[in-house]
Amino acid sequence: MRVSVTKESLLHALQHVLKAVSVNHLIPILSGVSIRKDQDALIFTTSNTNMTIEYRISLTTSSTPEQEDGAIVVPARYLYELVRKLEPGSIRLETTEQWILLLSSGDAHIRLCGMDSTEFPTIQKTDRHKVASFSINNAVLKSAVRQVASAVSTSETRPILTGVFFEWKNEVLRLIATDGVRLALRTLTVEQSAAIHVQGVIPGVNLYEVSKMLKDEQGTTVIEVGTNQIQFTSKELQVQSALLEGAYPSVEKLIPQSFSSELTVKTVSLLQAVERVSVLASGSIIRLVVSGGSLELLSQTAEIGDVLDQVALLEKNGEDFRISLNATFLLDILRCIDCEDVRFRFTGIMGPLVILPQDLSASMLFLITPVRTAN
Repeated sequence: MRVSVTKESLLHALQHVLKAVSVNHLIPILSGVSIRKDQDALIFTTSNTNMTIEYRISLTTSSTPEQEDGAIVVPARYLYELVRKLEPGSIRLETTEQWILLLSSGDAHIRLCGMDSTEFPTIQKTDRHKVASFSINNAVLKSAVRQVASAVSTSETRPILTGVFFEWKNEVLRLIATDGVRLALRTLTVEQSAAIHVQGVIPGVNLYEVSKMLKDEQGTTVIEVGTNQIQFTSKELQVQSALLEGAYPSVEKLIPQSFSSELTVKTVSLLQAVERVSVLASGSIIRLVVSGGSLELLSQTAEIGDVLDQVALLEKNGEDFRISLNATFLLDILRCIDCEDVRFRFTGIMGPLVILPQDLSASMLFLITPVRTAN
């Protein structure tokens, strides 16, 4: 292999594919990055068996006339750190028959020991086993993932809850995540040319990493769902993830259909108040007290102090109430709501609190379970 690329494009490619590099994996080759020169593209691939990322740099013969196809696997993190410290400008990559990658940039000459790339995992074609395929705007996808990601479980006690459930039916895409204490649901309209119903569970970490890699918010991503995998393609980026095995719990029965009180407040005002009150929240627990036309927020830490803050209600229907919540969980939800006003629905002292944007067309809903306290 022989090719020249700019430091900027090489660094950009490595920053994307590092997300799937395995650390201390039993298979040594998976700690590396596959670099393949194939006709008019330089292709970088990494994999941790659960997720495979491929990033392409387009090449032109006019800019790099001395090109030669080839492939090699080299230690990913060493390559990234070396490239990061090189001077701006062109970097020449060349391989030898002894699986050595030579990098030249200015006065710097680097030799990296590599491996044969024939055994390295690649993006598998989904055509044969494809169940469904659709396109979605990058900005919409990034926003939706951000809104459900915080509710994904980080505990392996129930592995299925470490994923995000997705269902595409009748031009509606639903994303659902829950850790048993909170729940996030986001609904999107996605046009389709045929009546297709597909569902699955994608690892939450993988979906979140995909959303972070989509830099072009004006572009689109093609999503292809297979029987046991899902693939995202957007311009030069391609990501393939395994789907989690098992049935995701039905959450429809968890969403309350009735409530005893409903109130509306300014999202930013409440967010700022919760941030202040959470500073002295012992165990991250704060109390919300609704009385008359205001919402009081209280917290305390023994021998340190306490905080009382107040937010005006824009609207209230129903009885007064008080409830204790995890401040961190509440902040995660409020930071995901892009609407000016937020609506709370109280369903009982130990029933889940329903949180949703005042603009119901935003098609999102959150549940948070109250914390039982002595008071």
